[in-house]
Amino acid sequence: MTSPGSNTNQNPSVLRRLVAARQLGPGAVNALREDLATDSRLGYGRLGIGAIILGAVLFVRGAGVAILEGVVSSPGTIASPTLLAWALAAVAFVGSCVAARRFSGRLPTVVFALSMSLLAISLVIDIATSLSTDQPILHTSTVFGVGAALLAIVGYRPSRQLLFANAAFAVVLLALLVVGIAHGGGSDGQSMQVIAGALFPPLLGTLAVRGFGQLVQLELDRSLAESTLLAPRFAFGMRASDELASLDLAAEKILDGVAAERIALPLDAQLAESAATIASDLRRLLVARRHDTWLHHAVAESELLGPQVTVTDPLGLAGDLDGSEREGLLSAIWLIVANSSRAQPTVLVSVDRAGPDRLDVDPGDETPDKMVLLIAMTVDSVPRRRIDPAVWSALDRVGNHSEMATGGSTTIVITVRTMSEQAAP
Repeated sequence: MTSPGSNTNQNPSVLRRLVAARQLGPGAVNALREDLATDSRLGYGRLGIGAIILGAVLFVRGAGVAILEGVVSSPGTIASPTLLAWALAAVAFVGSCVAARRFSGRLPTVVFALSMSLLAISLVIDIATSLSTDQPILHTSTVFGVGAALLAIVGYRPSRQLLFANAAFAVVLLALLVVGIAHGGGSDGQSMQVIAGALFPPLLGTLAVRGFGQLVQLELDRSLAESTLLAPRFAFGMRASDELASLDLAAEKILDGVAAERIALPLDAQLAESAATIASDLRRLLVARRHDTWLHHAVAESELLGPQVTVTDPLGLAGDLDGSEREGLLSAIWLIVANSSRAQPTVLVSVDRAGPDRLDVDPGDETPDKMVLLIAMTVDSVPRRRIDPAVWSALDRVGNHSEMATGGSTTIVITVRTMSEQAAP
């Protein structure tokens, strides 16, 4: 996992667009999110086309082998149940692919359910004709058609649904293998090859698309967090901006009505109460957010950092950090959380002024335009030895730091000498 700071230039267009959108307001940010979602859907579309092509190859191969084996075993004719099973599988395959392309990369739930039903019916029909054999799985050719059809739609349905379908498919294949073993068949090796050839393509395809989706969401979340680095000392986040815009619109409607003489003065009781509520909400929002800095917004608006990171900065001192220091601190926090997904660490970040009892701080460092900050990061559930070495490199850009490990908790204290944008309180 790369840090936000080290990857800023990998996708500069996304970061520049996010920063520009923040300057234009919440409406621009929402529009940009929709654009980025469209970009990710284009990536899914390319994966989907590749899955369809590969699925079609596997489907044609399976159908061709089934027809050839039928011709060899019964010259001049092919078993009708086998033909019917493959016909149903073909309808499900083609119908799913056409519907997915028709609905711009989204397979409707109704079409998905119908396709799964057709595949299940085709598999049941083929299994019914092969249960009397020693190795039913070797005589159930539609397992390849079902696997190919599942592979073709991996880019168009949620991964959880596809993994559930793959699990049900795996249960059927293992049941056929058990039946073959119970009948005393001697082709277990060939049966395992059939299982691998039918089950692994859709399973690996689903996992690949799921991994791609997680990567896209992680990169988007990282870019959103990075966009806060250029924020002023105190600023509104996107969520607060949305609420502020809503209150502004409500107030504007009342003022416009008064100016256009659609609303008479004095205001009636109901409208006056509504205006008072808007004013109270506006004051509450402004007071509540007066100490929110870029660090608060980076954590609160990130789906990755939000649940696991807590920021304590009542004076808003993180706003005094310069660009490089902000970048290093956010990179360190991101690396700790992103690279420890199994441990699910909790990170407490506290920012405060350095007290006079600090032996490593020279009192002469404090001037009206310069201050010494102490940033304490307490990381629970991650031992120091498991912290990514890149975290220490990122913290070097913030200031001098020391670490203290106790059990599964690590406390990192960073001393930052930075320029203050206002006189010390």
